[in-house]
Amino acid sequence: MVDLREQMAVMALSGRYSITEIAELFGVSRPTVYKYRDRYRAHGRADLEERGRAPHSPRRTPDWMAARVIEDRRQFGFGSKKIRRRMTDAEPEVGWPARSTIDAILKREGLVRPRRVRKRFHSPFQRRYEPTVAGELATIDFKGEFRLRDGRWCHPLTMAEAMSRYLLVCQALPSIGLDLVWPLVEAVFREHGLPDALLSDNGPPFGGHGLGRLSTFSVRLMALGVQPVFIVPGHPEHNASHERMHRTLKQSSALYRARSFREQQQRFDAFRSMYNHQRPHEGIGLDRPADRFRGLRRPYPPTLPPIQYDATLEVRTVSANGVIKWNGHPLFISHALAGRRLGFELIDEQLWNVHFGSFLIGRLDQNERRFL
Repeated sequence: MVDLREQMAVMALSGRYSITEIAELFGVSRPTVYKYRDRYRAHGRADLEERGRAPHSPRRTPDWMAARVIEDRRQFGFGSKKIRRRMTDAEPEVGWPARSTIDAILKREGLVRPRRVRKRFHSPFQRRYEPTVAGELATIDFKGEFRLRDGRWCHPLTMAEAMSRYLLVCQALPSIGLDLVWPLVEAVFREHGLPDALLSDNGPPFGGHGLGRLSTFSVRLMALGVQPVFIVPGHPEHNASHERMHRTLKQSSALYRARSFREQQQRFDAFRSMYNHQRPHEGIGLDRPADRFRGLRRPYPPTLPPIQYDATLEVRTVSANGVIKWNGHPLFISHALAGRRLGFELIDEQLWNVHFGSFLIGRLDQNERRFL
């Protein structure tokens, strides 16, 4: 029991596990975890012994029953469920202990290995992002879709600088394809510079469907040193200033169905000019966005610098089908990273952080051969 209490206390003091996780793992209450953590921190292992003995309980499992449980475990390696069924089948008239008691006996004797608890890896890309300086964050989204009067679908793409509310793009597109969206985004970057991060929803072409929401769009951003950030699904308020701009766009005449893309774009251009240069904005003290906009944070590089990794990292190149080789086995990472070099940083026995350039994009569980 002292060994178990020490293990419990060490896990609590490590900071890598929550008190709730430890309590569930050892089958005890949270106050019990706190008690042994504090005793161990104050006086070490010696203070984990029982401080007093309760009177003998008539409900305590007899030693011969515990011995039968231990014998079955050592002989067959069965768990509590199967052990109890075997004993009940052999001697149904005996009041054999409950599964929880058998589990406690096995744990006490060191015959079960505590399940290792690992904190779930949460994507660093899906979160709320609050900019603190001008040009740090750009936002992007589609304002729905509608049919023009010639029958073609129109998908308005909008992009803005978050601090000044300056509308960088308001473009009528026939689809949401990456081949149409990326040239517009890249043109903005070449003209105004690069933000530190670009915030979007989780839909295409911005986000992918796999782990980490990686998409070709987000990988291209990271290659430029721009952090892709996605709102938490169901929380459009995480992109509140952009949503407010969309409401103004909806209330204007710019969204009335035009006869052609050319005419629709003329309406969008007029709206963008009015929004940036004429309309006082309550979110920035009734200034106009153009009065506050000074460009984005960094100039667009003439050529992309090669991605370098520290010598302590394992480096792998992702194949055309999104796979790397790991210990001789194929491991799927992402189609979006095809042809890219990734860095793998060992952080905990068989667990690796996966980096693309300066960005942490996921984790690799080597035991399960799985990208998290």
